[in-house]
Amino acid sequence: MNSEVNWDRTMFKKTLFIFSLSLLLAILVMQIQAFYMPALAEEPKPECWAAIIGVTEYRCPFCVFDKEWNVYPVGVKHPDDDARDLAAQLSPIIGKDHIKLLLNSEATNVGIYYAIQWLAERSGADDTALFYFCGHSAPQNLGSYDYFISDWQLANWLDKLNSQKVVVILDTCYAGSFSKELGRNGRVVLMGCQPTESSLEDRELEHGVFTHYILQTFSNFDAADTNRDYELSAEEIFEYANPKTIEEIVSPFANLPAFSKGNVQHPALYTPPYRSGQINLFMNVIFHTDANFPSDATVLTADGEPYLIGELPTSFTWLSGSAHRFDIPLQVSTTEGTRLMFTSWNDGDKSISRTISQGGEYTANYKTQYTLELESPYGSPKGEGWYDSGSRATISTSSTEGKIIQHIFTGWSGDFTGQEATALVTMDKPKTIKANWKTDYLRLYLLIFGLIALTGITATIMVYIHNKKKSL
Repeated sequence: MNSEVNWDRTMFKKTLFIFSLSLLLAILVMQIQAFYMPALAEEPKPECWAAIIGVTEYRCPFCVFDKEWNVYPVGVKHPDDDARDLAAQLSPIIGKDHIKLLLNSEATNVGIYYAIQWLAERSGADDTALFYFCGHSAPQNLGSYDYFISDWQLANWLDKLNSQKVVVILDTCYAGSFSKELGRNGRVVLMGCQPTESSLEDRELEHGVFTHYILQTFSNFDAADTNRDYELSAEEIFEYANPKTIEEIVSPFANLPAFSKGNVQHPALYTPPYRSGQINLFMNVIFHTDANFPSDATVLTADGEPYLIGELPTSFTWLSGSAHRFDIPLQVSTTEGTRLMFTSWNDGDKSISRTISQGGEYTANYKTQYTLELESPYGSPKGEGWYDSGSRATISTSSTEGKIIQHIFTGWSGDFTGQEATALVTMDKPKTIKANWKTDYLRLYLLIFGLIALTGITATIMVYIHNKKKSL
């Protein structure tokens, strides 16, 4: 019998040990899995990557010939400026590290090839890829620093991009001759001129004319946004720059030996016939507020950057589809006794922190509130607090206070006058109202008189009783 009991105890201990060990191992495995388990991937945010190339200085000069075969060297002064300025415009929008800028001797055949490779390695399917070139060209041959790149070769390099949104901008002579090859695979191509035309620069503008008006769209977003959706597409950029470029190229250019009579610049646009919709590149976000903030108050914090009312930009230009955060104050003190209280955005959103991912106008609405203060040496008047401008506040107090010495309410004074213990006050400014009282001593007098009378009666009775006992 004892051996059976001992065996049961031994089995119980073993079972308990095995259970404890299993539980410990299970907890350990869970901790290891939690440590090594990758975090849930966030939804990728759209990005824009750009290869921007400008060649002013060439290893070999470009020349053209007239009908008598006279040689005219063709010099340009601003392609590198064009590229540099476009990169500067894009940098705060897409990020400096999202731009590959090649200037002059950097823009060799090999350099351009690796710049496109750089685009291919970084741009995803949902990203936008931009290729910009400004410099010399021959028909269907892009003029790199050291040689030519044929249109089919350039197209083959661009075919390696995974992005579904690829925009090519060429501000170069004979740009239109590149459309057949570069327009493959859904690319949108903005070209500074037709296949047989020259793309000109203006020394006063200090830019190529076509590029100048492309750059102008950043500062003239509203005019370029023809469909008023607060988004700027590649197509809208072209529609803005096209007529202005033609208007800028006036008759004096036609007299240059390099150009035949009537050969003026007409930009061209190629969009794939099967593409539905435009390629939106940038969005415009405009912030307003209907409130009169103090000059030292932070009215908006955009992506962690605070803005005072005086330094607030009228609008933000951001990459289309990118997400940004707006934070606004719930309340702001203006003057003593006055504050602004947030009510809602113009689209009905009532959050003071929100994510902005679409272009548009965002107005933060505020209402003005005034404070009401009640002063009283007696009692506990009700109605103090903050009230909306124009609203009516109810103030009240008891009509009497005290039991023996009574304080009787006589009326209100200060920023409101009235005799009723309960009254309505229109809040059109900060207000301080005092409750006035008078003191009534009647009960005290009656009490004193009663005590004196009681004392006299008591004394009389005591004397009577004393005399009565004495007579006995």
